[in-house]
Amino acid sequence: MPLQSTEAIVIGGHNLGEADRIIPFFTRRLGKVRAVAKGARRVRSRFGGTLELFTLGQLVFFEWPNRTLHAINEFSVIEPFSPLKEELGRLSSGAYLVELAGAAVEDEEPNEEIFILLRDALTLLVSHDDPRLLRTFEIRLLRIAGYLLELYRCLICRTALRQTDGLAVSPSRGGLVCPNCRPRVQDSLAIASEPVKYLRLVLPGALRDSLAIPLAPPHIGGLEEILKVCIAYFLGKNLRSASFLSRFQRGI
Repeated sequence: MPLQSTEAIVIGGHNLGEADRIIPFFTRRLGKVRAVAKGARRVRSRFGGTLELFTLGQLVFFEWPNRTLHAINEFSVIEPFSPLKEELGRLSSGAYLVELAGAAVEDEEPNEEIFILLRDALTLLVSHDDPRLLRTFEIRLLRIAGYLLELYRCLICRTALRQTDGLAVSPSRGGLVCPNCRPRVQDSLAIASEPVKYLRLVLPGALRDSLAIPLAPPHIGGLEEILKVCIAYFLGKNLRSASFLSRFQRGI
């Protein structure tokens, strides 16, 4: 029963029995792991309030060989991201980020890039409740996970896309198709010129830089719908937090 230590972000949690909790973490070294916090729900629990959603800390746990559920020994808080839990807009956005990150990998599949992306996105969300941050997170995560939308060539005829007008996205093919080839693609989704330019600009830069790149609200909404379809195709399912976030943003 080896002892493991790694940076980790709390991405959920549910009760177990009368006093324990199962906590899923996204860790820096080991990917997504689940571990039991013994006695976490007791009044005098040694964990206190450290195991709350979004919290970044140093996780020490006992790894049970050939099992997917381990035992938490210690969790030392590095950053609680408290402001994300104080306002419903940021809470719903943060919940979407952690659910999407967790859904993108299998249990105990290491992916340090996604961990860093999630950590940086939560950090920015504290001070920037901006839908462009979510869109950039989505496209970056898809790239890291191996589902990179092709933005420069038509995926049917392989022609270089020098113009950005009249293009469409094919989720099943993983990128853009030109106006001539679009009728041959059943799942094509029209995309305006501005979102195409935005995606090309945000992919190579830092996450923070995306907040300085303008994109009008109607185009942000259009890009959200396109990426939602791409993510559902990639994951094979819809995310519960995405539906809640969408309803919240529409004021339902």
